Amino acid sequence: MGRRRYDTFGGERGTPETGSSISDDGTSETSEGGGRRPRTDGAPPPLGLWSLAVLVFYNVSGGPFGIESAVRAGGNLFAVLGFAAGPLVWSVPEALVTAELGSALPGASGGVAWVEEAFGDAAATLAGTLGWVSGATDNAVYPALFLDYASGVVGAG
Repeated sequence: MGRRRYDTFGGERGTPETGSSISDDGTSETSEGGGRRPRTDGAPPPLGLWSLAVLVFYNVSGGPFGIESAVRAGGNLFAVLGFAAGPLVWSVPEALVTAELGSALPGASGGVAWVEEAFGDAAATLAGTLGWVSGATDNAVYPALFLDYASGVVGAG
């Protein structure tokens, strides 16, 4: 028997009753007649590479705010080197760990499920709560950054 695949809500993809499965590229495959056809279950198509890169960029940094001050403080060369080295030193290992854990424990809960598996329910609840608080407070900073940036560009500051 092959490896089971899970949808984004933690349920198994495909059922023995229907004889169909949904592949990672968003098409479904049937055992009667074969071939691939577009998904008809109403689910959105999977993210492409560039869409995912943009989402990760804005999730991690909130956008390009602060790049000018980095260039001013370190100069062109060091700013570009920092922006190039940062993803290699931090993001690539984090992506590899996330991919490994995501394939080992598939499901929609992500890091909470990983913490629960390793440390139990109390630690998973704490990780989920702190992740939510961190996201809420971090996202509250971006309007202030944008207004500061806009007022500097317009000259109102």
